[in-house]
Amino acid sequence: MLDNRWVVPYNPYLLRMFNCHINVEVCSSIKVVKYLYKYIYKGHDRASFSIEQPDTDGNIGEIKRYVDARWVTPPEAMWRIFGFPLCANDPPILQLPLHLPNMHRVAFNEQAHLTDVVASENASKSMLTEYFKANQNHTWATNILYKDFPRRFTWQKGKKYWKERVERYQIGRIVSANPAEGERYYLRVLLNHVAGKTSYVDLLTVDGRLCGSFREAAERLGLIEADNTLDDYLTEAEQWAMPCSLRRLFATILVHCEPDDVCGLWDRHFEPMSDDYRRSHTYPIEVEQIVLLDIRGMLQSMGKDIADFALPCIDDAFDPTEGEAREVIEESNVDFDINDTKLASSLNSEQRAAYDEILVSVERGDGGVFFVDGPGGTGKTFLYRVLLAKVRSKGNIAIATATSGVAASIMPGGRTAHSRFKIPLSCNDGASCTFTKQSGTAKLLRMASLILWDEVQMSKRQAVEALDNSMRDIMGR
Repeated sequence: MLDNRWVVPYNPYLLRMFNCHINVEVCSSIKVVKYLYKYIYKGHDRASFSIEQPDTDGNIGEIKRYVDARWVTPPEAMWRIFGFPLCANDPPILQLPLHLPNMHRVAFNEQAHLTDVVASENASKSMLTEYFKANQNHTWATNILYKDFPRRFTWQKGKKYWKERVERYQIGRIVSANPAEGERYYLRVLLNHVAGKTSYVDLLTVDGRLCGSFREAAERLGLIEADNTLDDYLTEAEQWAMPCSLRRLFATILVHCEPDDVCGLWDRHFEPMSDDYRRSHTYPIEVEQIVLLDIRGMLQSMGKDIADFALPCIDDAFDPTEGEAREVIEESNVDFDINDTKLASSLNSEQRAAYDEILVSVERGDGGVFFVDGPGGTGKTFLYRVLLAKVRSKGNIAIATATSGVAASIMPGGRTAHSRFKIPLSCNDGASCTFTKQSGTAKLLRMASLILWDEVQMSKRQAVEALDNSMRDIMGR
């Protein structure tokens, strides 16, 4: 049976004009902008070819030299040489800032004094604050939402005020806000639905009562009684965000916004979240499982488990990690150079003493703290490479960290201590690391046979104590 699904849309006039086959589709959604930018601006076409050098007998060896080259078509080359525009924007769009009270950005010259900048009248003005003032001065504009204000007003950059529009046309777009941002997100919800407000206080006032937060005001207005705001936000993000960003946004909503209908959000927004995977995988079940695995990894990085949410179950047949934490998998797969394990015979007497004592403690599993001291250039990093290779060659986990990024890059699989241990940037006495007992980082530290912290003496005392406090907590000691 044949129907119109077998017919390729075409235009006879275009076929005759260009004498070639042309598919014709009508793109009437804003999603076409995202598609065009993905397709056209992905970079030059690339061609990969090999130059094979035959030997004296005319045979081609196994080693081949591959050269990557970019191919610029003649029309594109001509277009770029003459400097023709690559894109256009019609109608023009004005990005509207979104900020909490006294949290707007102020631009100033680096030679200016900060006291003069703060004292300047323009320093306290922004598009949002002047929107409130315009509602005071123009009573006829009190029914215009913040996002629709550029349709009737123009923003004067120099003097920073809204002037009534007399010509042309412009669209306003409020900058995006993640639900995890809290009050800033709920401020955006209010501005998208409430018009005519003259100040932040007026925006917080609902039925004559001053609310304590923007979330409370949104709740009293019935804007966030259900998951409709989260649904609207995901729908809006689908217009411009890529699938990977949508999946991360979905994971953020699960963790920070506590939606009631998780299954409903998943069903309504699964298709845009899986757009990239559906291009390379045929079966819907396989696509769903890959998306779930990706979201699980994002939830694990936030200290949550996907099993805590009402999402489809992950099939063991599609899960190569068998539910293992992402951090554990990454450290277990760190490559080690087999030649490093042979360097033990090159250690000097002092290095050998430290090497033997540390390995004995690792093999017994009774724990211990060792401080390796020595001037620069005496072979501390050399000793660390041997230790890491020895432990990892036995299938155990060895964590390599350093205080500075340069020192961390020298060691195989090295990371900075703040990144690996989640040490707070502002550490006070009695502080702890920011990972939880159920997180993947905690599981990794419990499983580790060896933890190396290079340049530890450069860290603050509070940072070392924070790690010690967290280790005592997760180990139950």
